[in-house]
Amino acid sequence: MSAPLLSVRDLEISFRLGTEETAVVRDLSFDLGEGETLGIVGESGCGKSITALSLLGLVPNPPGRVSAGQILFQGQDLVGASEEQLNRIRGNEISMVFQEPMTSLNPVYTVGEQIAETARVHFGSSRAEAWDRAIEMLKLVGIPSPEQRAHNFPHQLSGGMRQRVMIAIALVCEPKILIADEPTTALDVTVQAQIFDLFRELQDKIGAAIILITHDIGVVAQMTNRVMVMYAGRKIEEGPVAGFIRDPRHPYTRGLISCIPRLSMSPSDMPDPLFEIPGVVPAPRELGAPGCAFAPRCPHAMQRCRVQDPALSRIGEGRAVACWLEEEVAA
Repeated sequence: MSAPLLSVRDLEISFRLGTEETAVVRDLSFDLGEGETLGIVGESGCGKSITALSLLGLVPNPPGRVSAGQILFQGQDLVGASEEQLNRIRGNEISMVFQEPMTSLNPVYTVGEQIAETARVHFGSSRAEAWDRAIEMLKLVGIPSPEQRAHNFPHQLSGGMRQRVMIAIALVCEPKILIADEPTTALDVTVQAQIFDLFRELQDKIGAAIILITHDIGVVAQMTNRVMVMYAGRKIEEGPVAGFIRDPRHPYTRGLISCIPRLSMSPSDMPDPLFEIPGVVPAPRELGAPGCAFAPRCPHAMQRCRVQDPALSRIGEGRAVACWLEEEVAA
């Protein structure tokens, strides 16, 4: 079995809040294989996006830092790597499509210039070569009249087109890993489908592995091979997507899936209101307290859950869950 393309081991990300430092991501380990699509799911505030930023050395410091663990990309530990080393990897070997293209694109440069800059920095291309590459990428991501659109500024494009430009920038160097952080937020369902079709086509073309960060379980079922569920900065369940959808083991995972209305339901069978998980994700200052972080919201919480944090345990081929209830069932 070949070594994973990316291997994260015991990752901890801490932020200084006032005079105290709090770990917002703890004990996080996962692997990503070549050509694989890994979905990372959970509510806002669970640690998904900051985990993605840590892979590129983009955790804002201060107040944040990677305080423990390893991020091994092709055997090289990116934790503690110099800025020069990280700059060679960012955009070239590992690229990221950020959540909101309007705030990620520079408003004073045309989209063609922004794509061409990546080609000049990483390939040493001439201005003419880089511009031709920008046109090629706009065509690849399905933007009509790419020669004209390359001269447009971000505000002159629709939300769907801006997202395609972000994807073009991320893929211009044909990276080995593409990180997509909520890439279809605020886009209508038709444009969402087009973006995900584009991801599949580009993955087939360049063979990139994808980390897809989302809270949309439908997207996970449609796009991923394997799923990692995060809650309060920890991994609480992991496994192949088919098992994740068909047989979720953690109460939080079951709650996420239960929130989705099913097309097979008749209007009379549809619950009113739709199911929702009670309560909210713990605030950063509340992390690290004794017991399972989900216990205050869990309908199955036992006394043990409130005083002892469950460890991640294997429950089958490629599957793992951190829940005392699973241990009770197994016993």
